[in-house]
Amino acid sequence: MKDFYEQLIEHDLNPYLLFDSNGKVISYNKEAEFLLNFVTVKELFELAVSNASLNFGFQHKYIALKYNKQSYYAILVGYLSDEEIALRLYKVVSNHTNVINNEKLKLVNIFSLIDLSKNSTLLNSSLKIKELYDISIPELKLNINDFLLCLNECFHIFYDHKQISLQVQIKTGEYEIINEKKCKIIALEFHAKSPVPLTKELELNLEKKAKNANANLFLETKSIKLELPMLL
Repeated sequence: MKDFYEQLIEHDLNPYLLFDSNGKVISYNKEAEFLLNFVTVKELFELAVSNASLNFGFQHKYIALKYNKQSYYAILVGYLSDEEIALRLYKVVSNHTNVINNEKLKLVNIFSLIDLSKNSTLLNSSLKIKELYDISIPELKLNINDFLLCLNECFHIFYDHKQISLQVQIKTGEYEIINEKKCKIIALEFHAKSPVPLTKELELNLEKKAKNANANLFLETKSIKLELPMLL
C-alpha cells in the first residue's frame, strides 16, 4: 500500500517536495523536477517555511504563483517534526486548446522585423545592442503588425539604456501544441546590465501586446523575454 501512495505522488500533476530542516530536498516527484528548471530550491523552501502553520500539522493557503509558463492557485505545507517539511503546489489546469488563426499570419524573416523595429524606435537613441542571433531560424508565420508593435514596445523600454544584449534562438527540447501540431519555440531575450524600468502600466501594456502577437512574456529584473511558436 505504501508503494501505491508513493506512485500516486510520483505521477501527480501537482509538484511535491520534501525538505529537511536545512532546506535540502529529500524527495520530489516528476512535476517538481520540471518546476526546478525555473525556480530555485531555496525559494521553494522559503515559500514552505513562511506559509507553514505555527504548530505541527498541515496548512492550506490560496496564493497565486507563476513560474515560467506554469501558474498555481494554492499550496499545502505540512510538517510533523522539526526535521522535515513538505510543500505541494496546486497547478492551474485549463482544457483550452491553443489555436492561432493562420489567415492573419504572413511568412516573414524575423530578423528583418527586428531591424525594422530597432531602426525606427531607436532613431535618436545612443543604445548599443549586442546581437546574438541563430541565423538558422527560417522564415516563419507571424502577425506582422502585432509583432512589430510588441517589439517596438520592448525597444522603447530600453531607449535610455547604454547597452543591452538581444539573443534570438530556438529553444532546445521545448515545443508548444498549436492548432493540434507540435511547434518549436523561438525565444527573444533582451538583457540589460541595470534593472528594466517597468511600471505596472507599462507591464500590462507589454503583456497585452505580447498576447496579441501570440507570444508568451517573461519579465525579470534585468530582462524581457518573448517566446513564440515557430509556425512554418
